[in-house]
Amino acid sequence: MESQNISYWNKTGEKTSYPALDRDMETDILIIGGGITGITCAYCLALKGLRPVLIEAGELCDGTTGNTTGKVTIQHGIIYSNIERKHGEEAASLYAQSQNSALNFVRETVRRESIDCQLMENTAYVYASTIKDKTSVEEEYEAARRLGIDAELIIKPGFPTGNFGMLGFKNQLVFHSVRYVSALAKAAVSKGTKIYCSTKAIKVEDEDVKTVHCENGITIRARHLVMATQYPIYDGPNLFFARLYAKRSYGVAVRPKRNWPDGSFINTGEPTRSIRAHVENGDRVLIVVGENHPTGRGDEDMESHYQKLITFASEIAGVDEVLAKWSAQDYDTPDQIPYIGRISDNNNIYVASGYGKWGLSNGTLAGNMISDLISTGSCDYEGLYSRTRSDILTSPLKTITEVFTPIGELIKSKLEGTEDLSGLERGEGRVIRFEGQKAGIYRDFDDRVTILDITCTHMKTELNFNSAEKTWDCPAHGGRFNTEGKLLEGPPKHNLELLYQGKFSDLIDG
Repeated sequence: MESQNISYWNKTGEKTSYPALDRDMETDILIIGGGITGITCAYCLALKGLRPVLIEAGELCDGTTGNTTGKVTIQHGIIYSNIERKHGEEAASLYAQSQNSALNFVRETVRRESIDCQLMENTAYVYASTIKDKTSVEEEYEAARRLGIDAELIIKPGFPTGNFGMLGFKNQLVFHSVRYVSALAKAAVSKGTKIYCSTKAIKVEDEDVKTVHCENGITIRARHLVMATQYPIYDGPNLFFARLYAKRSYGVAVRPKRNWPDGSFINTGEPTRSIRAHVENGDRVLIVVGENHPTGRGDEDMESHYQKLITFASEIAGVDEVLAKWSAQDYDTPDQIPYIGRISDNNNIYVASGYGKWGLSNGTLAGNMISDLISTGSCDYEGLYSRTRSDILTSPLKTITEVFTPIGELIKSKLEGTEDLSGLERGEGRVIRFEGQKAGIYRDFDDRVTILDITCTHMKTELNFNSAEKTWDCPAHGGRFNTEGKLLEGPPKHNLELLYQGKFSDLIDG
């Protein structure tokens, strides 16, 4: 049995049902991934008169797009001062310009297509939650001023509590991500895009005409291939497993007891707290997201992440009712800048990844950039987001840490002990010995157990159980599997091996 945690956006947004692809096909442009990146790219291509095909493993917005905070902003925490330091002021300026183009695209598209997604303008704030973070907020303000960003510095803000200084970017956006992407998909289809859901790509052959093999045995051939999959399903020469670092975060939506100041808020440092308001049927809903940690390496009690967010929500606005709980996965890069563009020189495979939890603006930007690359051969900001930039050289310490930590996790996972079956509760997963090998067991709420070989099918690290999401997560590179062993996301290509399935009582008696 899988986790029943569903995001507020997926609970309240209506999705159009698209069929599964049931035949082999050829197309000029194939997009893999039905989140904001893939749908934006399809829409932009359709506006240019092209006819892309888009496939999605599940339903639209099942991935991170449907599990975000719902902020569309150029304010990405402490970033502009960091980009200036690593790549220079021109790069920071281009980053601001490109992200602002994404905001303007959303504004114009909502107007053009009459999309009802509760789009609202607000001020996006980043605040120092400790005294030592005050300097970084002030440095970010100075960088913003140099770049011409409409920003304000508040020295003694009254909200959130325990705040040591706050930087605000004006004229930013929030919206209902599922309603926006669902409407954009409909608009893309009306202009000639074909969308197929429940169609999972598992293998790419990189030839003059790209061949994509799907889980259901279907084969698709395309001249242009867009990997809008968060983690690229084809690596090419890029060693993305050493350049993309999987992180999980958690979210709650609550009906508050009292009001709080307008705006979106995120703190510097850890633990992350990201806050915004959403208005549904005239009622204000408080969204709180945070508790970030490397995938597979969070607290042993993953459920505690939700409780910490609920406690924080109670402190700032009171909690009358918890409306939804969910989690999401995203990927960091060494220098905080995503990879958007061709996977290698003169290749018609395109990548969009490493959004660092700012995927609604980065995904919108990526969809626009890649549609331009396909239609004209070039695009604005191509050099800034290129996989060939000096990402590792400008961030050597982070790269070394992120590359060698998975090696340590691999070794650690092989040395860790196992537990017995005594006291295994419904809804609990454990690492056990089964028929002489290390395995993972999960007991569901119908008293059925599933035992899996929990060796990750990517690079053989042993998986950890995520009690909040009821998943098996890889602490090395972020692969995730459900309790039946089905691959959910990340770099692995294959499901886990099933070792046993049956009633718990039969296993104990046996």
